[in-house]
Amino acid sequence: MRYNGEGGLLGWQESKRRKWRRTLPVAPESRPTLAEFADPIAYILKIEPEASRYGICKIVPPLPSPPREATVQLLKASFASNAAASASGDAGPTFPTRLQQVGLSTKNRRGANRRVWESGERYTLEAFRTKARDFELPRHAIPPKHATPLQLEALFWGACAARPFSVEYGNDMPGSGFVKREVLDLDTDSPVAAPRDVGETEWNMRVAPRARGSLLRGMSRDVAGVTTPMLYVAMLYSWFAWHVEDHELHSLNYLHFGKPKTWYGVPRDAMLAFEDAVRVHGYADDLNAIREDTRATKARMGALGFESKESRTSWIDIEEKKFGEGAEESSMTSTCDQTSLNAFQI
Repeated sequence: MRYNGEGGLLGWQESKRRKWRRTLPVAPESRPTLAEFADPIAYILKIEPEASRYGICKIVPPLPSPPREATVQLLKASFASNAAASASGDAGPTFPTRLQQVGLSTKNRRGANRRVWESGERYTLEAFRTKARDFELPRHAIPPKHATPLQLEALFWGACAARPFSVEYGNDMPGSGFVKREVLDLDTDSPVAAPRDVGETEWNMRVAPRARGSLLRGMSRDVAGVTTPMLYVAMLYSWFAWHVEDHELHSLNYLHFGKPKTWYGVPRDAMLAFEDAVRVHGYADDLNAIREDTRATKARMGALGFESKESRTSWIDIEEKKFGEGAEESSMTSTCDQTSLNAFQI
C-alpha cells in the first residue's frame, strides 16, 4: 500500500507496523478505592512494582472530575496570566502554539532532522478548538468518521513516514485547571474529609508535588514543571518528545476532558535498547548529529517517527504537567494536567 503515492510506505512495511502495534503491551489500569486514593504517594508506591514493568500506567479515580465550567475558567485565567506576562502583552486568555512537522520530506528522510518547534500563532481556547476541528488534513491522514483510538494510532504512524504536513501544539505553559491549594481545606498531614471530586484531593496537580510523603515538600521554592503544573493544548496528530523527566522524577498526567489520549512509556530495563534504536534508526549512528541535537534541545528526539506519551487521539488536548509532572463529539477537544510524579495517567 502507498499513501498518496508520495513518500508512502510499501505494503510490507505497513504489515510490519501492524505487527508492532498488535504486539505492543497495554499498560496496566488501576482503580483505587476511596481510602487508597486519599494518599497519592502511598498508592503509587503500592502499584509501582507492576507499573514499572511497563514504564507507565493508568489510574482511574474513584471520584468525578471537577465541574467542567469551573475548569475552563481556571484554564482561561492561567492563559490570561501567562499572556499578560509575555512579550505580547496580550490581556486576553490566549496562548501561543508551535508548529510540528508530521511526516518525512522526500528530500530528507531522516526523522531526526524534522522541523519541530517553529512558532505558530496565539489562540483563545475557543479559537483553537475551531482551528483543530476545521483543520484540513492531507488525504492520507484523514480519519474515518467514528475512528477508534487504534485506528488513529495506525493513521499517525502511517503519517509519520508519509508526505509531511504541520500541526500546532501549545506546550509548557504554567497554570492549571485545578483550584489553588489555598481554596481547599487541606491540612498539611491529612486529606479533605469528604472530597466531591479529584480537584479536592491531593491528586490536584497544584497539590500533588508536595503531597504527604513527597520528597519535594523539602523544596523551599517552586520550580515550573516540577513543583507547579504545566498546561499543554494540542490537536489531532500533535506529539511530544521522548524524554526522561527532570531529575528522573516520575510524571503525573491528568486529562480534564475530551477525546482519549495515547501515551507510550519505556520501562527502565529497556532504556538502553531504546536509546540504541534511536541512535541507529533516528540518527543513522551519526554521533556528531546526536551531540548537536543534544546541545540544541531534547525536543528534537520526538521527531524521530517514534512517538511520545502525548496524544494524537484527540483533536484538542489540554494538559498540565508537574511534580518532579476536551470536548463533546461535535467540538472534539480535550484537556489534561501533568506533573513529575510518575508516568501515571489518571
